[in-house]
Amino acid sequence: MPCFAGQFLTENDVLEVDMRLKTMITAAGAALAICSIAAVANAGDDKLHGDLPVVLADAQESELVPVTIVMVEQAEAFELTALRAMTKDARRQFVIDALKETASSTQGGVLEMLNQAEQNGDASTINPLWIANVIAARVTADVALEIAARNDVAYLNYDRPVGQEVFPTRFAEQADTGGLLAAVECGTDIMNAPVAWANGYTGAGITVGVIDTGTCITHPDIQNQLWTNAGEIPGNGQDDDGNGFVDDVNGWSFDGGGSNSNINDTNGHGSHTAGTVAGDGTQGTQSGMAPDAAIQTVKFWNSLSGESAAWNCMQYTLDNGADLTSNSYGWLHAWNPDRVMWRTISENQFAAGLVLVFAAGNEGSSFGIDSVRTPGDVPDMITVGATDCNMNIASFSSRGPTTWANVPPFSDWAFPPGKLKPTISAPGVNTQSHNLCSGYRSLSGTSMATPHVAGAVALMLQANPNLDHYEVKQILKDIAIDRGASGPDNTYGHGFVDAWAAVQAAIDAGCAADFNGDGSVNTLDVRDFLNAWTAGDDAADFNGDGSVNTLDVLDFLNAWNTGC
Repeated sequence: MPCFAGQFLTENDVLEVDMRLKTMITAAGAALAICSIAAVANAGDDKLHGDLPVVLADAQESELVPVTIVMVEQAEAFELTALRAMTKDARRQFVIDALKETASSTQGGVLEMLNQAEQNGDASTINPLWIANVIAARVTADVALEIAARNDVAYLNYDRPVGQEVFPTRFAEQADTGGLLAAVECGTDIMNAPVAWANGYTGAGITVGVIDTGTCITHPDIQNQLWTNAGEIPGNGQDDDGNGFVDDVNGWSFDGGGSNSNINDTNGHGSHTAGTVAGDGTQGTQSGMAPDAAIQTVKFWNSLSGESAAWNCMQYTLDNGADLTSNSYGWLHAWNPDRVMWRTISENQFAAGLVLVFAAGNEGSSFGIDSVRTPGDVPDMITVGATDCNMNIASFSSRGPTTWANVPPFSDWAFPPGKLKPTISAPGVNTQSHNLCSGYRSLSGTSMATPHVAGAVALMLQANPNLDHYEVKQILKDIAIDRGASGPDNTYGHGFVDAWAAVQAAIDAGCAADFNGDGSVNTLDVRDFLNAWTAGDDAADFNGDGSVNTLDVLDFLNAWNTGC
């Protein structure tokens, strides 16, 4: 438990405390440094991770195997206090520039080797990423071994192509409905989204990246809620805005490691989740939580895709202005996902201010501490469990906890007790939403619960656009309706999301330095905050990172000194 001189503070102590700590705020601002994840694969370790050794041993002589190549040097974790002192746009650009610099300054040698191998027919589909310092490619076994021998490479992982099992979705317990239904979808209703709409919060001005199977953009309920790339001229065959993608008018497809502008959904999963985020009910059923939000369609799957396709999608959303992403997919631990890269990429996006919402999975507690899928298992992820429309947990909803004790270089959240998961819960049983290009259908799963929460976050960000991932997560935890056992648990997480309560809390968070809520920012707020901090009260977790420590003091005083 943190303490400050072992005493609770009086108002007379505050000014002295403030003078001492003001200088700490400046000192805490950190520039980007370079760190190494070589601890993942020390000199004597096998640098072929997961299933890759077996896959390479079984590969034919000229067979090209999909791999991800993780570089030793990665961007150092960003310092939250320094980032929060920036404007929202400046913060994002600072993080993007730093990540791109890390990648461009260290990937050259590997890319040269891969390009030469490609000329010889021993490599293809070379895709350098910067969202973390990693390169995806298809290579022969010999090339994989040559790359693994390099000192600047930490390890290689098998970029396993996955099928529809990557989406935690189940057929609904009631029949699909292809016709028109005049109603607000029950999950949207019970989360109090209509109350938020009645008060003017509809998600207007917020862009939600839906990373999924694509979207049928001609569905009457979604066609007016499409993100449009203002810098792109449709159909001219040119990359007008210089973002590296030609004619990405409404989004992009990275399906199967490919790259094209065909974002159409032939599966139905993505259209259904997009409808839960922003469907406006034009055709009869109001399925969307945020009916005025803009859907940025980023397609990572059509039949078979690997982790790198999803990472490309995440990179695209960060580089092209999404405010949050809705992610109704995940990897079972049994598939040997690269948990190190998933956590690294997620934390880089958190640093940039992007809000991430991921499905917990549909495994119940079948796999013990491995029941929550990756990257829903990332400690700071907003991870969503599924309930029915009576707020009762679904039997299939994945239960925590999770552990990272066996995942270096993190090696944290040892079990017991592990990390509590999910974060919160939302409706995901018999969810009515879009049936591809017309009408509606019913599906169940944490896939369906996730866009309910993403839509709620869009409402929150309309109310307070300056909230970052950590702040959004803290608000969702604070306002959640407790369900099941008293207090947070590994079934419901912190409870069921009330979207209107979340919007109200987002508005209130507009001046977080008013710690005691009396409508004024003054020395009483410093006294009350530091007393809560000394007591180890969760309310003193000012930056929402799950820990009460000196960083919370710095962040609070930084806000207090600026008046809000």
